[in-house]
Amino acid sequence: MRYRYVMLLASSSLVLSSAAMAQSEAPVAPTDQANATTVADILVTARKRTERLQDVPISVNVTSGEELASQDMRNLEALSGSVPNLHIQATPGNNAIYIRGIGSSPGNLAFEQSVGLFVDGAYAGRGRQFAAPFLDVASVEVLRGAQGALFGKNTAAGAINITSNGPRAESELATTITGTVDGDNGFEITQIVSGPITDKLLVRLAGKYSDNEGWLENTTTGDHNPGREDLIGRAVIDYLASDTLSFRLKLEGARQELTGQPMSTVAPGGSKSFTRTTTQGAPDYDDTNSFNGVLTINKDFANGVTLTSITAYSAFDYDKQIDSDFTTTPLLRSIFQEEFNQISQEVRLTSSNEGALTWIVGAYAHRNEIDMDQRSYILMGPFDGGTDRRFNQTNESYSLYGQATYAFNDHWKLTAGLRQTWEDKSADQTRAVMGAVPPTWLNTPLSGQRSESQLDPSVQVQYVVDRDLMFYASYAKGSKAGGFVGAQSTGGQDTFEFEGETSQSVEIGTKLTLLDGRATLNLAAYTSKFDDLQVSGYNAAIDAFITTNAANAKSQGVEAEGTLRLTPSVSLSGSLAYNDAKYDSYPTAPCIYHNGVAPAAGCVEDIGGTRLPRAPKWSGAMTLNVDHPLDNGMRLLADATVRGRSGTYLEENLSPNSYQEGFSKVDLRLGVASADDRWTLAVIGRNLTNEWTASHAFGTPFLAGSQTYVVDPGRVVSIQLGLRY
Repeated sequence: MRYRYVMLLASSSLVLSSAAMAQSEAPVAPTDQANATTVADILVTARKRTERLQDVPISVNVTSGEELASQDMRNLEALSGSVPNLHIQATPGNNAIYIRGIGSSPGNLAFEQSVGLFVDGAYAGRGRQFAAPFLDVASVEVLRGAQGALFGKNTAAGAINITSNGPRAESELATTITGTVDGDNGFEITQIVSGPITDKLLVRLAGKYSDNEGWLENTTTGDHNPGREDLIGRAVIDYLASDTLSFRLKLEGARQELTGQPMSTVAPGGSKSFTRTTTQGAPDYDDTNSFNGVLTINKDFANGVTLTSITAYSAFDYDKQIDSDFTTTPLLRSIFQEEFNQISQEVRLTSSNEGALTWIVGAYAHRNEIDMDQRSYILMGPFDGGTDRRFNQTNESYSLYGQATYAFNDHWKLTAGLRQTWEDKSADQTRAVMGAVPPTWLNTPLSGQRSESQLDPSVQVQYVVDRDLMFYASYAKGSKAGGFVGAQSTGGQDTFEFEGETSQSVEIGTKLTLLDGRATLNLAAYTSKFDDLQVSGYNAAIDAFITTNAANAKSQGVEAEGTLRLTPSVSLSGSLAYNDAKYDSYPTAPCIYHNGVAPAAGCVEDIGGTRLPRAPKWSGAMTLNVDHPLDNGMRLLADATVRGRSGTYLEENLSPNSYQEGFSKVDLRLGVASADDRWTLAVIGRNLTNEWTASHAFGTPFLAGSQTYVVDPGRVVSIQLGLRY
């Protein structure tokens, strides 16, 4: 497959021996770059209509597709390092998303996120629905705080809204070919074709193939883990039936193959490094196939009202094996297999942006099903058996929502929103035990059914001084349904089910445009309280991680983001966040480390007042961007970014070994481009100081006192080449 794809690109008469930057559509209003002396308006869809970022009373971080490509950020994990108060926890099972220190820990493989992911209007509660790297993205919006009223299901902590590029209304088809070479570690090739087929039919085709080695040296096999091979294809088709009726169909398929894991185990007294050891002859692998389709229909009426229909289908399957003893001895091996499918429908009416009263009303429904099979095999002491757990869950969700904004005069605006959600879940699990296994591994079947409903309101008050200055205060409630613990080998009916969680967020902020439009500064102060927070914690009585409900948690802090255009060619942007996230009360928590002393087995205590893991107090980033015309007609391109975080624990029990020290990382880009963007050549370096950091940590049960880390990438230097014709 890889060679056929390379030949397809070669047929365009281009030879790519170096890297490339994707030519993406940035979510900004049009501006003449050569004469730009002001910060361009950033357009967002954070309230399901297109608005200026400076007019939206929400804390939103926006990253354009152009920024993603120029800084070589290929997935959400890379983005999290650049967006304050966003953390992506990569684990051997599923990735988890945290905003302002709150998220759903991935110990339960059937978990949905407390941070909702939306891609082109389609909801994704499972991380693998859109596991493929960023491809031809227009923008990524990170919405902080509860978003229940407008975005609905499972947005108690926030939402991430990703928009793909659509066809461009150009006079003829245009092609962009880009590529990346990461030193000796691999390469990536992307091709995009966009333009009209007829005056009513527009298309955009995007394909990507990548083959890269990882950043950890496996001293057992000699490989570099995780090796990763991706093949992704997408078609976006616009049919402009009339001036008032349009159709957009997006179809996307992806194949992702990983060899090895980015995990490194450090024995007692050992040091952290970019190496790992595994059991010989038991390789880690993780293969995922995914497909997504979205049909969006927009009908405009004479009174400015728009009717929108979004029909989406999403499916994936994966096969994964982990050498789960994390030692060189073959003690424990786990295999995960899952099939997932989801169909959803949203219909909404949106008023025009004009007039004193603007509004949106809609309805949403979806149904999804999980079929999961997890097998574990143990060879240790008296044990020589295994267990096979099969888990099936069906989920149906329905909601009605509405939001209206009324401008009392030129200065005061009031927005109120409300969503009612009904949720039904049913689950069954069978377990088979083979041979001699630990006594906690059970063969009892489990089943359950849940029906629940939530009402999520929101209120926002804005005081608009003028176009350059706005103050706001907001209240929002969010919710996440309860569920079931999927594919566990231990635990009975009493630990199979957990309750829903709710959040209430209060935020005050201001959005300013300064220095005659040359600078923007957005400030927000917030407090979010979570009740019945869902936590995956270790239960010593049954020797397993079980999802339960902590009593209360609170996250509060301040965020600042701004941009300054120093000259028409040079701009400076930065962001800084302070976050204080703690449990208010958690009386049934497994005991944590105190003064470096490990808790006793089976100990339970109230850890109210304890900081949440994966929630650094400080996080921030600053970027200097240069796009300067040269005398020979070319342009000089340069970016310098410093990003960092303060220290935080990466494990629920606050083990000293899981503490991630505060760090900063440096990224640089230096390149040249033609004046008309027909070609771009650049060198990019990420984490140039080769800082060792981890996104997740856990104790290793077969090697007392050791710690296993999910290690972030080290230094990566790439050459980029982009060609457009």
